[in-house]
Amino acid sequence: MSEDLGAVSSQQLQQSLESISIPTSSPQATFTNWAKTFKCQPQRVFAPTTALQCRQIIELARREGARVHPVGVGHSPSDLACTNGWLIRMEGLKGVVKINYEKHSATFMAGTTLHQVHSSLAATSPPMALPNIGSISDQTIGGLISTASHGSGVTFPVLSQHVRSLVLVLPLPGAPVVKVSPNDDPDLFKASLCGLGATGLMLEVEIEVEEAFRLKETKEPKSVDEVLDNLDEIKKSAEHVRVWWYPDGKGMIVGRANRTYQPAQPTTSLLAHILGFHVTQFFLFVSRIFPSFTPFVGRWAWWLSKQESEVVDDGYKILNFDCLFPQYALEWAIDASQAKQCLEEMRVWLDQEAADHDGLRVHFPIEIRWSAQDDIWLSPSYGRETCWIGVVTYRPYGLAVPYRKFHEKFASLLASHGGRPHWAKQHSLRPKDLEVIYPKFNDFRSVLQRVDPNAIMRSENVRRHIDGENVPDRVFKAR
Repeated sequence: MSEDLGAVSSQQLQQSLESISIPTSSPQATFTNWAKTFKCQPQRVFAPTTALQCRQIIELARREGARVHPVGVGHSPSDLACTNGWLIRMEGLKGVVKINYEKHSATFMAGTTLHQVHSSLAATSPPMALPNIGSISDQTIGGLISTASHGSGVTFPVLSQHVRSLVLVLPLPGAPVVKVSPNDDPDLFKASLCGLGATGLMLEVEIEVEEAFRLKETKEPKSVDEVLDNLDEIKKSAEHVRVWWYPDGKGMIVGRANRTYQPAQPTTSLLAHILGFHVTQFFLFVSRIFPSFTPFVGRWAWWLSKQESEVVDDGYKILNFDCLFPQYALEWAIDASQAKQCLEEMRVWLDQEAADHDGLRVHFPIEIRWSAQDDIWLSPSYGRETCWIGVVTYRPYGLAVPYRKFHEKFASLLASHGGRPHWAKQHSLRPKDLEVIYPKFNDFRSVLQRVDPNAIMRSENVRRHIDGENVPDRVFKAR
């Protein structure tokens, strides 16, 4: 990894990268995100398996003036992972680098998926686990960190806050490798904890871990009034609290999870899967043709979900959530103190839409979660305890459905409460907007200029939102 690439000719670099270059005839030469909502055909695609290969790609791109962007599994429902330049598929850089039991830390290659992280930590002696995770474990740990993804719990920050150090390849002459931490280049470290893939190519992530734990989660149905009237108490009523709102069912499910020593008691039901997945997807397909059928599907989903339940299982299995079908997803983060007022306004708006014969018909559930404040420059939880509100519009059988008006109105409402969009979701904010809601936004831009003066690692998404270039929002929209 310490080879001096400055002494290597461009022709030698080209030859070294031939074995990891994806031919244009391969399906891997085209990238499509998980929801199949965005798609790109990069100029070149690489699939490295070593740190040296990553350095060679970055150095060759710097010499040729190419743009480079890394991608994990592409779970972001936005075009963040897309580029027309060079794409680096990071799945080959996976596995455990080391685990330090005394310091409660583990280091993974950046292309390791969270599923692989969970299984690797569980296989150690004693078994270990991440302190908190989000709703899915399909994404890579590098992608997770790059967007400041979150779980839920008022005492738990975004997952990037648990990172102890990062190893990055910088797009500077020779493609140097640096290790950053709170003590080593702290500015680059803070920027990279939500770096959007632009602060350097992430090779390794050292993250805090703890002894493996089980969670006991209870779910109980409540009226919307009961939840909103007691929202501040509910959010603090367990270590991990999540709320799922079914607008057409006029109810909410409150999920509370706490660490427990009870033995695992997982629950599975083939009938529940058939009804909740296959029947629901068919109903959604019908509602795509007959929109007036949508409220019935919402009530159906509420009927399926409103049973009280109690489950004990490994922590990550409880915190993961089945996303069901491909979807258009949007999520914004607001100051937790604004949550009740915002949700009340949202209820009034959705009720008005439901009463209007030509109003918008929304899907389910609306997910409400919380995170502690942090000091990560571009984290939506920067400087404030945060309430996250997320909406989905499902795409039954992968088919397109109308969603843009709903997303625009939702984003406008959340923005009116000082909201910040999740970086992995599509949004329309530009630098002037972001400067207002992120006190450290210009510090982030200064770090980018220092470590990447030629903008080699700035994707179209980053150039649109961070640099302010006129890159169309739908340039990579799948048709």
